[in-house]
Amino acid sequence: MTKETQNPREGFRLITPVRVRYAEADMQGIVFNANYLAFADIGVTEYFRALVGAKGNEDSLGKFMELFGGDNWVRHAEVDFLAPAKADDLIDVCLRITRFGRTSYSAIAHIVRDDTLLNVVKLTYVWFDPATEEVTPVAQSFIDAVTAFEIIEPERAVVTV
Repeated sequence: MTKETQNPREGFRLITPVRVRYAEADMQGIVFNANYLAFADIGVTEYFRALVGAKGNEDSLGKFMELFGGDNWVRHAEVDFLAPAKADDLIDVCLRITRFGRTSYSAIAHIVRDDTLLNVVKLTYVWFDPATEEVTPVAQSFIDAVTAFEIIEPERAVVTV
């Protein structure tokens, strides 16, 4: 987020509210650092639910692999802590997919309370075939669904063979 961007939710179509639970905070009432990855995962789950629903299917994540012919694993995660969330805070998890490579894609999550950006989580996933557990190219049907869903079109890596 740059200084020109005052709204940390700008550019995110998927925004999921989450209430911070007591168990997610430490003895000082501040969210324990590892829980920001769990919050980002809530955003990913809701993102996938929205994609499945946008394809005219019932609101079921079980259809994800059927619709897109693959699944994904987290390959890399970065977490940038800017300000703490606290027990009982109502936060928003904002998630968007930012980039596609040949066998991977990247996402960013903003964790926001009111108008304060608390945390930025950057995730890289690899696409794989669940039957073989082998990494494969990202399904074009998934790329198309994401591109249609997003406010900001994801970048595409230049891939040479």
